[in-house]
Amino acid sequence: MPPVTPAFISALLLLGACSPSRFSWPSAPGAQLRGYRASFAAAAGDELVERVTRGELRQRARAAGTLWLGDHHRHSRLHALQTRLLQELVEDGAQLALGLEAVGTRDQRLVDGYLAGERDMRSLRAQMKRRWPGSWLDDPELDPWFFRSLLAFAKEHEVPVFALEPTPRLRLAARDACIAQSVREARARHPRRLLVVVVGQTHLLGDGDVVRRSGCGGVVVGGRPTEQLANAARPAPADGGAWRSDCGVYWFDQMFDAAGGISSSLR
Repeated sequence: MPPVTPAFISALLLLGACSPSRFSWPSAPGAQLRGYRASFAAAAGDELVERVTRGELRQRARAAGTLWLGDHHRHSRLHALQTRLLQELVEDGAQLALGLEAVGTRDQRLVDGYLAGERDMRSLRAQMKRRWPGSWLDDPELDPWFFRSLLAFAKEHEVPVFALEPTPRLRLAARDACIAQSVREARARHPRRLLVVVVGQTHLLGDGDVVRRSGCGGVVVGGRPTEQLANAARPAPADGGAWRSDCGVYWFDQMFDAAGGISSSLR
């Protein structure tokens, strides 16, 4: 796969959002899922109150000890911004540990083998897909290049990776407690590292509430801005800074368009 370089990140940024797909949580009925998402939106804030530079965002994350990256699993622009943030954290000298929703706990041994150089990406993908056909490293309805690139990044920089939950998924009602416990256990294993948790943004706050449940606190960076926040302000776009909401959630300013709403690629 392509190396994680500034040129590669720039190319991802130009792609914008991935094409719409049928991907969803099969374990959650429609009304439950809508309520779950609405609870996140309500907890994410009503207005944008502070803009920070990329450097300030990194400093705050390092001081907090845990960085939560809310994911939108098909959005390549968001993924490019997250990739750049991780790269810059490493360049700053941060020692990371990476928690991923994209890999299952039963595949932890395979992932550890890949990180140790015992197998290549092709072999890892084949073994994960053989166990679970829905592997995020190959699902065309998501952004599998991003999830592969996270593992390649971790291998290159000797970053330990930990799975957040089983795959196939548990029922939605059981998933968040499992994710929170995985993060809590990772904090105990890596007390001096900056934990970076990449997980669907709606798990973070509201009904999911994994940030609070984990007991780790930290800096929360949302993925796709909520409609309320997109319409509450008209932030000027800039190169990689972020806005903080009144509830303390940060949002990459490049996820807003020049008019202040969600860009058409996000709808």
